[in-house]
Amino acid sequence: MGNFEQIKEALEYIDNHLDEPMSFESLAKHFHFSPYYFHRMFSVITGKAIAAHIRDRRLMRACTRLADTDGSILGIGLDYGYHSAQSFSRAFRNAYGLSPSDYRRQGFVPMTVTVDEMIMKFTNRLKGGVYVNPKIIKRDALTIAGISGDGGKTGEIWEAFMKLRGENPVANTLSGASYEIRLYDGGACTVHVGLSVSGAPAPGGPYTLYTLPASEYASFDVYVANGYDSENSAMDEWLKTNRQGYSERLLGDVHYCVEYYDERFHGSETGSIVEIWVPIEKKP
Repeated sequence: MGNFEQIKEALEYIDNHLDEPMSFESLAKHFHFSPYYFHRMFSVITGKAIAAHIRDRRLMRACTRLADTDGSILGIGLDYGYHSAQSFSRAFRNAYGLSPSDYRRQGFVPMTVTVDEMIMKFTNRLKGGVYVNPKIIKRDALTIAGISGDGGKTGEIWEAFMKLRGENPVANTLSGASYEIRLYDGGACTVHVGLSVSGAPAPGGPYTLYTLPASEYASFDVYVANGYDSENSAMDEWLKTNRQGYSERLLGDVHYCVEYYDERFHGSETGSIVEIWVPIEKKP
């Protein structure tokens, strides 16, 4: 089962257990995710932190109870984790602009977004396989120990790197994530693949180093199974149309990007994600 389907299952699980205590740590453990990855994927799909999503779903369920039953307001609040009528009323007013009693009295009909609708809204924000609302991130100078070669032979370069890594483990690695730097100089494309390291390896070692300067990046999540080849046009469009005033940052006259492979990457299976970082800057 792909991780994308597991997130959908997690959304359904939350809806079915809104009257029970929940935390993102317990949910991550239940669905066999790391807390970091679970929170990251969940936030991308729903647009909210997990705690905020649970709160909002509980309040939606409370709206349905207020509209469809004669249950006491205190009882409804207690069922969804509030310890007093005052705390329930305060949270309800912050979300909807009126008290639970006013909501019931005015006869509102609650509009509940289903899990399928949440998933549909998310997939509609994909262009091919690219989530077209990137995160803006900052990264310090990045040094990659690995292998360089012709960008048209990327698969072969990765195979050579993995073989070399098995024979000669990379020293001073900063994480288990892998990187692919792609550089475009005129009509030529060069790639450098490897692991991020601190410090230089011993002279004469089997790896070459490539260092990128500190930069801001637009970080795009690419869903490999949904159309990995569509990323360039989607990113180019974002660079042309973003409202924040960002433009592409070059290395001299060279265009480049960084592909980042962490625990979310699982080859071509459904839900597998690669982050692509496009260097950006705001010109005065």
